[in-house]
Amino acid sequence: MSRITIYFFTIFVSLSTYVSAYSLQNEQLVTIHGFLGTPWNMHYTSLALEKEKMSVKHWKYPSTEKNIVEHAHDLVIYLQKLAFQNPGKPIHFLTHSMGGLILRAALSCPSCPYEAHIGKAVLLAPPNQGAVWGRYLGEFYLSNLFSGGKSGYELMTEFDFEHLGQFPDTKDVLVVAGNFSLNPLIDGDNDGTVAVAETYLSTPHKHVILNVGHKTILFSTNVSKLVKSFFSQ
Repeated sequence: MSRITIYFFTIFVSLSTYVSAYSLQNEQLVTIHGFLGTPWNMHYTSLALEKEKMSVKHWKYPSTEKNIVEHAHDLVIYLQKLAFQNPGKPIHFLTHSMGGLILRAALSCPSCPYEAHIGKAVLLAPPNQGAVWGRYLGEFYLSNLFSGGKSGYELMTEFDFEHLGQFPDTKDVLVVAGNFSLNPLIDGDNDGTVAVAETYLSTPHKHVILNVGHKTILFSTNVSKLVKSFFSQ
């Protein structure tokens, strides 16, 4: 991890001591796991938020059974119900990997409620520009066989996901990328699955790089502190 990244992370988290007057109590958060993941993957990172009395809901979806846009439509239906129950109240998000793509597609749907367009979103290790590792795996028959032919196939073939739409200007977005990897087949800093360069959005957002892997990002104390700090600002 570079000195600049360490410095930024230290300042980012330290500031929460002084500006965390914003209470998370009763704020609503929706977590979205990644491909082949489960809601349990999101529990550790969101635990600190639950301790602050944030209302955390772990959205579950069958990641291999539909493509990304179809998952997004299902998410919109879920968000409409939340918005109906709490009109005008922001819906915050915490996503991992493909979950960030699903969220972006959902927010681009005309029927997505206003409440989901405001508030904050943290994207952990999102393949916003595609994933060269996924495309490499896509060259092998067995990988295609086990991908499910839907969203898994998209992750192994897309060079970018601009067709999913963009995050609205009203959404405050933080991308957290990892640079711990034992994978020699990905050029540049990467988390073993997604290159750091592939995590950037084409729209304004905050970006932090931490020394974690694609899976260990979900169980990192530093990531958990960063997420809590961001939502507390």
